[in-house]
Amino acid sequence: MQASLLYKSIYTYLGDTTPLLSDCGLLCDKACCKDDESGEETGMYLFPGEKPLFENNPDFKIIKSDFVYGNTHADIVICKGFCDRETRPLSCRIFPLIPYIEKNEGLKIIQDPRAYSVCPLSSHEAYKYLDRKFVRKTEAVFNLLIKFEPVRSFILGLSDILDDYLKFDLRGGNF
Repeated sequence: MQASLLYKSIYTYLGDTTPLLSDCGLLCDKACCKDDESGEETGMYLFPGEKPLFENNPDFKIIKSDFVYGNTHADIVICKGFCDRETRPLSCRIFPLIPYIEKNEGLKIIQDPRAYSVCPLSSHEAYKYLDRKFVRKTEAVFNLLIKFEPVRSFILGLSDILDDYLKFDLRGGNF
């Protein structure tokens, strides 16, 4: 199956599933969709094979990141602070969760420790308020995607980045 078709199927599967049963953007004024306070553009990683879905969309800009997995630079998609929710990349659809592979362990879905300064739902205490359907669907998506070597390599590299954050994460953000 072509990667872009797989991602479209995943987007359909995730549907309107969100971290809360209500609009979580009301809690933080959609902080995850805004540039940081310095005005520096921020974005989300595109998963391997996801780039073709965003290349020709004028609402998004794609840049190469410094993050290298395998021999490939990961792409970052940057939005204008708003988008048609139907066109969001996978990273946005699963935020504030992230796939993670712990050394000598399997795939886990954890709260993204990089989200702590932006998202009120990234605290350990907030986990109990996340919609269980959202968590289960995120787990199901990555149990499928991890079977593809480029995605597995990406998640392993991403996990190395997350390890640096988790060393200093005293919140116990794993579940």
